[in-house]
Amino acid sequence: MTIYVGIDLSGPSNTKETSIALFKGDDSHLTFQQIVNGVTDEEIYELLQEQTDSVVIGIDAPLSYQPGGGDRKADRALRKEIIAKGMKSGSIMTPTMTRMVYLTLRGITLSRGLSTTTSASIVEVHPGAAVGLRSPDLSSVLTYKLEIDPRHNLKAFLEKDGVKDIPTDVLQSSHSFDACLAAYAAWKWKQDKSEFLYPAEPPFHPFPVSC
Repeated sequence: MTIYVGIDLSGPSNTKETSIALFKGDDSHLTFQQIVNGVTDEEIYELLQEQTDSVVIGIDAPLSYQPGGGDRKADRALRKEIIAKGMKSGSIMTPTMTRMVYLTLRGITLSRGLSTTTSASIVEVHPGAAVGLRSPDLSSVLTYKLEIDPRHNLKAFLEKDGVKDIPTDVLQSSHSFDACLAAYAAWKWKQDKSEFLYPAEPPFHPFPVSC
């Protein structure tokens, strides 16, 4: 059995909005195990170093930036995909934008640290796109970050796709639900069932981007 971890990351000075979700998964099902909210980098390391099974981590944050600034190729490609599905282009932000740069800094630091202290596979994910590129319920995809009812609708969609046992209290926070969606995206990536996949391009972009 593989442990699938979803991390909804926030900036380094706002860790109360960071959530981490752990699931166990096989080829057919992804089963909820644990959610931890308000986690620091130290707590993320401790939690992952406790795992004895193989681990796949999906991180919702830019894990690289484009030399010289601006969009990465992956950002442009994913933005094109979500626009075609009716999602908002602004949900894919340039990693070096003022609103994003601190999140990018934390994402880069955390991913490099995890890659050297664990044997986990790491993938950059976009939770909204992971469900938005699959679910026919566009209204819920567009509003789930602001309202709880759409989260219930998307939870029902996930259950039909093999995701089991997400507690209803997880739906109280968009951050905890996004952590679950990040784990779902990582599970799909590991199964070679990505709806969007941009390969890693080391050394500047060492992790793939998948939804």
